[in-house]
Amino acid sequence: MPSLSEIPHIINLANSIIGVSILAMPFCFKQCGIVLASLLVLFSNFLTKATCHLLLRAAIIAKKRNYEYLAYHVFGSAGKFAVEISMIGFLLGTGIAFFVIIGDLGPPIVSVLIGVENDEWLRKFLMMSVGVLIVPLCMLRDISSLNHFNAFSMLFYCTFVVKVVFGSLSMLYSSQWLLYVNLWQPAGILQCLPIFAMALSCQCQLFVIYEGIADQNQKSMNSIVAGAVNLCTFVYITVGCFGYITFCNTSLTGNILVSLSPSLLSKMVKLFFVITVAISFPLIVFPMRESINTLFFRKPSSPHDHIAPKTTIPERRFRGITVLVLCSCLMVSLIVPNSE
Repeated sequence: MPSLSEIPHIINLANSIIGVSILAMPFCFKQCGIVLASLLVLFSNFLTKATCHLLLRAAIIAKKRNYEYLAYHVFGSAGKFAVEISMIGFLLGTGIAFFVIIGDLGPPIVSVLIGVENDEWLRKFLMMSVGVLIVPLCMLRDISSLNHFNAFSMLFYCTFVVKVVFGSLSMLYSSQWLLYVNLWQPAGILQCLPIFAMALSCQCQLFVIYEGIADQNQKSMNSIVAGAVNLCTFVYITVGCFGYITFCNTSLTGNILVSLSPSLLSKMVKLFFVITVAISFPLIVFPMRESINTLFFRKPSSPHDHIAPKTTIPERRFRGITVLVLCSCLMVSLIVPNSE
């Protein structure tokens, strides 16, 4: 069991894991079947915890506190470059997806609230407005400053799980779901494997979270990773299973929120999801900013040189990289039509 002091770190890491993947879980469960999809999520759970353990153990042995410099220590310049490009590419794609989700879910709600037409201009205006509003959060240097925001996000996700479960009760009581639900459908693995493989990914944020722990040791960090990954696994399987049952007799898409019946509660769920996605964006910025900094500005002379345990990015460069990351994600997301 995690200690009380570990709970804020578990929440921070869990919030960095849960993102747009939660919306696609019912679709993935439909494509693969409930049993097979659950096993794939559990397998992803095992792989994530195992790789995080190995990464952290290697970092402690090599006395490195940075993903990029650990790669440099083990594989040299080529390894460091590969990790930096991979991190930047993966996190850039995640950031773009966050903005696209905001563009998908926000405009219909905003158009009703302020009485304007829901068109492409409203979508772009909303995405750019959110981008401006989250700048102060992205400029924070200490991830613990986001504790309250991340707690709010996790509270919403738990509420969303409860809504999905209660929404499936009528279908469960009628037993009609037995006619439509598949338990094992291997044909869907190829389509859904990338989602399952990356749904619990938190390796990029591992060292960011580790830097914020007062008592830095592998046992404590393993406990934090296990708590966060297990929590997210429970959320994914619950939403995937009960969401699939709820809409098993309909054409289920990769975004479960699209399938919700029009109601005030559904609009509130979509609104709060937009808010949680927006305030979770800084968790993407932290590791991407570090990768950009080590790629272009910080060059160690030898793989076995001693690297300071904690790198501090100069203020002007820090702000410049942050704005660059935000603008890059926003500009690409403006030309992406939807999250699917």
